[in-house]
Amino acid sequence: MKQSVGKTITFRRPDGMEVKGYLAEPETIAGAPAIVVIQEWWGLNDQIRGVADRLSRAGYLALVPDIYRGKSTVEEEEAHHLMSGLDFADAATQDIAGAVQYL
Repeated sequence: MKQSVGKTITFRRPDGMEVKGYLAEPETIAGAPAIVVIQEWWGLNDQIRGVADRLSRAGYLALVPDIYRGKSTVEEEEAHHLMSGLDFADAATQDIAGAVQYL
């Protein structure tokens, strides 16, 4: 397994609230295209960090907002619970929008 190249950061949402995310940077940041990576229902886990890391190795600045606030799981029932409890409107208009603004 490749070593993670990214790091956990904190960024602001449009409403001013701080949220964490995983940021993977390419070797050359200046002029690099940026992409927001959306986690699967499992949460911000090693697999989705790996997606961001692969994108950074391909030259992208990749940010995964932690929309579950630090929670992740490998259990289907728990993943369903986490997804069911998610405020999609808030995640889209605040967490994801904040990630786009950060990038």
